[in-house]
Amino acid sequence: MTETPDLELEPYPGLPKGTFREKDLPRPAVIALGIADEGVWSAAVETYLSVIDPDTGKPDHDRPLADAAASAVHNAAATCQAVALDYSARSDDRAAAQEVEAAKHVAEAVDVIEYAGGIMHETVTGPDGEKLNGWRIQAIHQRDEALARQRSSEGDARHTQHGWEKSWRLIAAALLGAMDALLLWKPLLNLSFEGSADNTFRWAIGAGMVALQVLAIEWAARTFVNAERQSVDRRSAAGDHNRPLTSRRLLGDEAAPSTDDIAEADQQYSQAYNILVGVAALVALIGGVRVAWLGRQADLPFYEATLFGIAIGLILGCVVVQMARLYCRGNLLGDRLRIEGEAIDAIEARFKRARDRISGEREAAHNALAAAEVLTNHAATLRDLTLADYRRAVELAWTWFGLPPGDLDHEEFTRRAQSVVKEPTAKHDALLTRLDIVNKWLAERGSPFTQTAAHQHQLTGEPVGEQREPVTPVRRPAGNQVVIIGRALVEIPERPKPPHRLMLAGVVVTAIATITTAWLAPAAQAPSTETAQLMVERPPSPA
Repeated sequence: MTETPDLELEPYPGLPKGTFREKDLPRPAVIALGIADEGVWSAAVETYLSVIDPDTGKPDHDRPLADAAASAVHNAAATCQAVALDYSARSDDRAAAQEVEAAKHVAEAVDVIEYAGGIMHETVTGPDGEKLNGWRIQAIHQRDEALARQRSSEGDARHTQHGWEKSWRLIAAALLGAMDALLLWKPLLNLSFEGSADNTFRWAIGAGMVALQVLAIEWAARTFVNAERQSVDRRSAAGDHNRPLTSRRLLGDEAAPSTDDIAEADQQYSQAYNILVGVAALVALIGGVRVAWLGRQADLPFYEATLFGIAIGLILGCVVVQMARLYCRGNLLGDRLRIEGEAIDAIEARFKRARDRISGEREAAHNALAAAEVLTNHAATLRDLTLADYRRAVELAWTWFGLPPGDLDHEEFTRRAQSVVKEPTAKHDALLTRLDIVNKWLAERGSPFTQTAAHQHQLTGEPVGEQREPVTPVRRPAGNQVVIIGRALVEIPERPKPPHRLMLAGVVVTAIATITTAWLAPAAQAPSTETAQLMVERPPSPA
């Protein structure tokens, strides 16, 4: 919104004051001295004395009074014009300077508009790592959004999920490793915080075992997540390819994976699942052995140490499997939408910065023009006040001449006294035209993705508002045989099932290892009866 500038305007000083001898003044002038404005009175006296000779009381050279008075009025008009222009000169100069400032701001705004018009042609990174301009990334994003809505309507909303950061896998694996280091390897290797070489060597062994476990968990989880994502993405792509042939609701342009590609991804998924279950079984085995060993060291009965060991070991193994499954969030479509969204946000951020700059330049130009208008109006006011005062002075002098008031030609005086002010030039009109262009651009371009129907047709080759329907060409070679040429359904095999047998084998191996450990681990040795009696009967030592 344009603000009215707070300008310091020069006050109207009034007409110049003169010094006269009282004997040269007519009696009416002496009487009017204390009544009329001093500047107006001085201008009237000057006009009077330019006609009447103070010594003779008659016009100079015996000219007719009416002619001499009319000539004096013309001279007064010229003087009025000069004084008015002098009073308004500074305001006119300031107004011209403000217009020059406004022209600079408008020129800057137009330059930024030209830059903003090319923002959509600047390249950004697309979802496949390629360099695309803004229009292309918008078309791809709209297509992927339509595909996401289609999948959501069919109950597949995995693209709305956001995968966990990879660092969380390392943190979770490190926590399991730290727990193993403190609860298994420390008592098993008799680790302490002494500075001996033997203790340092044992710590190195424990740290190496922990690192192997952490890396194994991270590698198995990462392999499983990647294989599961690849399998899901290929199945989803095949479903997108088959959709228009079954429901005729949406047509995709991407090439669909073949049945062999899907089978290959499923095989990698099964292998990764087996690796994950194997690592989880190893973690469960280590956990069960650890708890059974510590339980026996704590003098727990055999069956309690076994029960706690099996339960805690299986829980740890399930944690590893479920942790990897929790990481299986999102899919390729969701990743594409996020990358496209980030690219679009980057374009919109550039456009917003340009638009804010244009808006700022526009406001500065408006303020400068408003200031110029205020200064121009003030200059006109100064000229009008000067003209009004000189008109009063002329009227006052005319009455001192003793001439009829009706003989004074007010229109002629006004015509001669009015200042000649430059009208708005073509440069000023061009400035207003360019400012209108800036205003219109800001009103119409709230987003860089605002496009016309012609531009959309140029990008996609399709009429606006129409959607392509799948077309399946056919030909009849002979008889009643029909050969379909074009898109065909991709057969999607059944999704691989989890390796339940391997899971069961891991449970069995964990149970056997835990039972064996609890059976073979030495129980804590209780003090003998004689030692206990000596400890009870021993008298306290003197202080």
